[in-house]
Amino acid sequence: MSSHTMHDARLLADAQRVADAVLAGLEGHGVVVVATIDGFDLAEAGSRPVNRVRLSAMVSSIAALGDAASVETGIGATRCLVVESSEGRLVVRCMQSHGQAVVVVVLTDRSVLLGLVWNQLASAERLLLVA
Repeated sequence: MSSHTMHDARLLADAQRVADAVLAGLEGHGVVVVATIDGFDLAEAGSRPVNRVRLSAMVSSIAALGDAASVETGIGATRCLVVESSEGRLVVRCMQSHGQAVVVVVLTDRSVLLGLVWNQLASAERLLLVA
């Protein structure tokens, strides 16, 4: 059974809309994956081939580690995590959609400014709040 059948059509549609909007805001530079906090893939946008099922599972773990570190250090709720690598960035933003915790993941090369990614993720969160 596909993970898609486990989620309602509205959540899937909103996830795809967010993935497409974030990618458009990045002028097509990168890949955007939306997943549930427990690691099920919901949507993807972008031309770079990625295994969104595996990536969704991995970023779920990254988000959990960030949350545990935030709780341990008393710095508040986890909002965003960044993996900076030699060839690019993986930015994970935790948010809500229809009462369900989701993560929006942006994978970009180093030419995309981190501030632009954060701005697009903030826009995605606003989009999900009014959905």
